[in-house]
Amino acid sequence: MLIDKEIPIYDFISAISETVDMASPVLNNHHNKVAYISYRIAKRMELANDDIQDIVLAAILHDIGEFSTEDRIKEFVFDSFDTELCEHSILGYKLLKNFTPLANAAQLIKYHHASYEKLRAEIPMGSDIIHLADRVCVLLNERREILSQIPEVLDRIIQQHKNFHPDTIAALLYLARFEYFWLEAFSPSFNTLALKQALASKNIPDIETLKDFSELIAKIVDFRSGYTATHSHGVAAIAHELAVISGFSERECKRMEIAGLLHDLGKLSVPNDILEKNGKLDNEEFNAIRKHPYYTYAVLKKFNGLEDIAIFAAYHHERQDGNGYPFHVNGDDFPNHARIIAVADILTALTEDRPYRPGVDMEQAMGILYKMANTGGLNKSIVELTDRYFLPINRMRVKAQREALEKYKSFVNITSGLCMKEEMQPVEEKV
Repeated sequence: MLIDKEIPIYDFISAISETVDMASPVLNNHHNKVAYISYRIAKRMELANDDIQDIVLAAILHDIGEFSTEDRIKEFVFDSFDTELCEHSILGYKLLKNFTPLANAAQLIKYHHASYEKLRAEIPMGSDIIHLADRVCVLLNERREILSQIPEVLDRIIQQHKNFHPDTIAALLYLARFEYFWLEAFSPSFNTLALKQALASKNIPDIETLKDFSELIAKIVDFRSGYTATHSHGVAAIAHELAVISGFSERECKRMEIAGLLHDLGKLSVPNDILEKNGKLDNEEFNAIRKHPYYTYAVLKKFNGLEDIAIFAAYHHERQDGNGYPFHVNGDDFPNHARIIAVADILTALTEDRPYRPGVDMEQAMGILYKMANTGGLNKSIVELTDRYFLPINRMRVKAQREALEKYKSFVNITSGLCMKEEMQPVEEKV
């Protein structure tokens, strides 16, 4: 085992969900509330424990395919029932379906907005449970007394009963009699405890599973925008190669690769409209992006055994002279592993192709890195090492990003557009 302690899957996926919710205050704790109500309905219906766990996992991540803040807010309209599968449900399914621990949950996400009346033959019971729980949460206004709203909420649900499986409505109506059900659903501390218990037997046991989770997160982060569709994989590849060349142990090389995959996790908190803006960012938009390394750190530091990976990943915008962000570290507070990630992030941004421009060549990239090293931003020895081994390092970056690009094309159903070029050919990031 190459991680210090098993990580509960609930902690990991709920942290992702919470980070996504930061993009809009309207979404505050929405996924946990839906998960709690889904959990109680499934328990009342006496479903098998494995099925209940898949329902909870799916509920926590049910809107993971919703990339636009505007579209997320649209989902908070109650009278929204799909006669065909909606886009964000399909995207959520496609993001998760090939990741074994969440494959069953992915199937439930695919149908979580489907109308029972129109698509009953296709809808898994777990999807219908999540759908009902989601609509209940949409109806309840947390700025008002929760218990006072229950009769009108149930009336609305009954009016739309044809859109839900009758057994799920029956379970909800039974639970609705108990005040504790509503109070726990809308209390983060109480619903978290129940969901932790529901998933208590599911953990991330080793570094290989952690790497698989990290690959999934990189995909969730990067696939939100064609501008950065393969960026995290490029950073991970360069960080891993620099670690190998530097003589790190196999364990440390793997941890560096994981840090590279996770470094932009905090970008889930940034509205996609800002990430995809075609033009110069204004001050407020730029500051929204500047927060993302901190959120990467805040999420990862929660987990025992990942404290160092949290630092390696989150310090990618720090600089040796203390003029980086968000911690302004320097000296011994800026560990060598994190300095490598910082170089890997910039080098990837310079050399990768983006839809709106090609990447720079070796001479241009190294010129920029040396300039940053000479002015106190980057570690000069790491830059010199990168220069010495540029070609093999860049080949690994191209290979990793080419593989990620094929997955992205499949994800968005495109067959042309982005083009990863061999060796040094031009792509960009706002570095």
